[in-house]
Amino acid sequence: MRIVWSLLVLAGVTCGQLTLAADVVPLDKGVANISAANSKITFVGTHSGAKPDPRTGGFAKFTGKVTVDPATKALTAVTADIDTTSLYTAIPKLTDHLKTADFFEVREYPTAKFESTKVVPGKDGAATVTGKLTLHGKTQGISFPATVTVTPDGITLKSDFTINRSEFGMTYGAGKVEDKVSLSVVVGEKTVAP
Repeated sequence: MRIVWSLLVLAGVTCGQLTLAADVVPLDKGVANISAANSKITFVGTHSGAKPDPRTGGFAKFTGKVTVDPATKALTAVTADIDTTSLYTAIPKLTDHLKTADFFEVREYPTAKFESTKVVPGKDGAATVTGKLTLHGKTQGISFPATVTVTPDGITLKSDFTINRSEFGMTYGAGKVEDKVSLSVVVGEKTVAP
């Protein structure tokens, strides 16, 4: 299985969802409050055997904050609290399996968290975000690229990267399910679960 945090501002159909046009998330003193009403977090896991392959899903409930410097418009911080019990896919049997102890073990670990510790700005709204991801009861340092657009109306952000699920104690299906998981996070596009 592979997880990808990706912030996609414009897309077609993703994870069995109807993707809506990008819309800015308002900023209040440099802070945008994110949730499934204005953002989305999706993942792609790869299974070497049975179809469908790849297998996609997301989370229907989460909250967080994206912070920018009001003067420079540069990204300065990102936080997210994800309700893992809200995990969904287009396949009910897969959704149920991913919630078990084989993968997310949502009864014991109902929340995943990310908190940035450092943001290095680049050119044209690009940034590298470093922080701590807590998933499946384990906390690991991760870094990922993000692209931010700030206008007088608000902010959009997108990012794509992979994490290694085994580093978070998810080792089920070794050899049949890939360790790398692609994560996609979109700020500026609401979640529409199937």
